[in-house]
Order: sequence, then structure tokens, then C-alpha cells
Amino acid sequence: MRKQFFLILFLINFVAFSQEKTLRFEDYIYESNIKTVLLYPLLGEAHDAARTLNPPVLSLQDSKNLWLEFDDLNANYEQYHVKILHCTYDWKQSVLSEIEYMLEYNDLIINDYQVSRTTKVPYYHYKIEIPKVLLSGNYLLVAWRGRRKEDIIFSKRFMVYEPQVGAFGTVRQAQAPSKYKTHQQVDFEVNYGGYRLMSPRDELKIIIRQNFRWDKTVRNLKAFSVNEGMSKLEFRFFDDENVFPAGNEFRFFDTRSTNYNGQYIAKTNRGKEDEMWISPQNNRSETTYIESNDFDGNYVLDNREGSDGSVDADYIYMTFGLKTHELEDANEKVYVNGSFNDWRLDKTNEMLYDNNFGGYTATIRLKQGVYNYDFTTQKPNKTTDEVYFEGNFGETQNTYEIFIYHRPVTARAEKLVGYHTIDFNKRR
Repeated sequence: MRKQFFLILFLINFVAFSQEKTLRFEDYIYESNIKTVLLYPLLGEAHDAARTLNPPVLSLQDSKNLWLEFDDLNANYEQYHVKILHCTYDWKQSVLSEIEYMLEYNDLIINDYQVSRTTKVPYYHYKIEIPKVLLSGNYLLVAWRGRRKEDIIFSKRFMVYEPQVGAFGTVRQAQAPSKYKTHQQVDFEVNYGGYRLMSPRDELKIIIRQNFRWDKTVRNLKAFSVNEGMSKLEFRFFDDENVFPAGNEFRFFDTRSTNYNGQYIAKTNRGKEDEMWISPQNNRSETTYIESNDFDGNYVLDNREGSDGSVDADYIYMTFGLKTHELEDANEKVYVNGSFNDWRLDKTNEMLYDNNFGGYTATIRLKQGVYNYDFTTQKPNKTTDEVYFEGNFGETQNTYEIFIYHRPVTARAEKLVGYHTIDFNKRR
């Protein structure tokens, strides 16, 4: 009986472990000790804090490579490996074999690592340059520990495009009177001259993404009109197919120094591990729009007292506070949200109501830098609402990306044949 008990316990633990490590085709961190996973094209200086603001999107002909960085707070050296998986346009593993899209053996060992310097929280900082791929499309980068490929520590998405199809567009406040003050509309054209398409309106798959977020996309758009003589598709709609809630400019705070309080830092407690309190925030949904510069929800790492934020920046317990009444529905949850959490709502960034504070609070351990964030509610049916506490203003400065996918008749997977970015009130 005793043996049976331990066998059952072992099987339960094994199943739980297996489920926890099931590969997810999205940006996801599987272990709490792995922090600050960054994947970006190095377009400037290697120590420029702003380098990580560039999304992981590269041209197939680009001379620059993607760089991967992350921290391990266990503070013991581990040998980590990286693998690249080719994906379909809707983020499922494609049928392509590795030799079809990789020039080299698809098992990259991370040999570039440093120990954090003069930080109260010790960590190992790992870094690797991601090699070129042979084909355009969607890719998932998977990292694991040692020789155990099933011991995944994180996954991260990136895209490679080939400029075969051109795009040009504008962003404006939505033309529908009921949404003019709260939403934005993305109008654009696709020029496919020189690129062979049998049925242009049906063959291209279009995805529009707001502020580099996969949870803010419009998909499966079909061209409103086709001009075959000029090899042009027009995407201008009247039924809100290409409309996004505009949201609000992101809140931010600055933790680059522990010697003085940066912007929106109310208090610092220097101890064995440092703590900071962000200035208490209020509901912005009923205020007027205020223009301000932000990182579209992103963040940069930096340390004022050091020369390299990658290894000089410390990890600090940050306490967020939102002054507001408690939500009437006890099953409705409140989160502090941003790219620092991969826009994922879980226990890590959930806020709880504190009667003494008079609002919701949450404490999260974050690396020093400048962060954007907002407050989000989640209903019992898992639908989210960023407007409830933040408001929705048509003038908000947002960035939009247009991804254009195509699968040629003889191809076994989609290509990313066009990519274009548009800023509100700007064209490029």
C-alpha cells in the first residue's frame, strides 16, 4: 500500500511537471527565476538602453541579427541551449524540417554570460546572437536547460520578412461617429506589382498589430477593392473591421537610481533587498486626454550609478497602488500590466484590494529601468478591459504594424512577404 501511495504521488508530480513544461507557441517564461527575457535587433550601440525597444522583426536581407538576453536569479551558472522553430502565420509549428530554414545545426549553446556587478540580488546574465534563417515567416525561439530539451525555461516569438509586397497606410480617428473619440482606424493599400498572385484578394493573409502586442490584433482582413491594372489592394472599410480601441498613453515610473527617487517614485527603502513604492495612481477614465511620450507599453533597463544596465541594474520589489473603490463583482480581478509581464494576466501581477490603502496594490520584483504600465480588469469569463481605469481617447499616440503573409502554390508554409509600420498622425 505504501509503495502504491508513493507511485501515485510520483505520477501526479510527473504529470504536473509535464503539463507545466508543455511548449507554448507564444512569449512565455516557464520558471520564476528566469527574468527579463529580451529579444531585439541590434540597430544601434550594444550598451544603448533604448536598443531593446525595437520589436523582434527583421528583413531577410538585413545585415543585423537578433540578440537574446535574459537573467537567471538562481545565481548559479547553467548551460542553456536555444532552438528555433518555424511557425505558420497563426503560430503553430509548420511542417518544415530544420534544414529547410537553418544554415547551421539547430542547437545553439549560450556561452556569453556575466555575473551581476555590485547588485544586492545576484544573477547571471546570459546573451546570444541569433543566427540568420533562410526563409521569411514566423519563428519561435525556445530555450532549455542542459541536455534536457523538455526542461524549457522560456519561449519567444520573432518574425522575418522579405519585402516582396509593399504597403502604405495612415492611422486616423475612427470615422464612425459613435467611435470617433475613442477608436482609431487603420487604412492602407497593398501594392503587389512584380509579385505573382493568382487571386490577390484571397491569397494574402493580413494581420494588423497595435503597440507590438499579439493580444491587440485585427486578422483575416479581405481587401475592400482590387485594382488589378495597378496591382493594388485597398483596405478601407465602413464596418469597423480595421478599428482599434485607442486607449490612453501609458503610465510610467523611473527606478534607475536607488540614491534618489526617480519620476513617480514616492518612497525607497534601502535594505538587504531594495524596495520602492510608486506614487499612488487614480482612475483616468473620466479625465481629459493628456498628450505624453511613452514606450507604447515597453520598458528599458538602466542604472544611473553603473555603466551597463544589463549587469549593473538591480532587482527591486516595486509596489503599485491604484486609489479606487473595490469592484462590485468579487470575481472580477484587477492587474497591473505591461510588456514586462508579456501582457499576461496571472498571479504575478494581480492586484488585491487593501482597505488601509483605499485601493488595489501589488508588489512585483523588477529590474531597474524606466517602465510603462497600465491597469487592467478581467471579468470571470476572462475578457479584459483596459478602458475601465485608463480611458479611451482617439488622440492617443499608438504604433501599428501590418504583416502580409502569402503561401505560394508550391510552398509548404507561409512567407512573410510584407511588413510596414505606421504611427498615429505620422506616415513612414
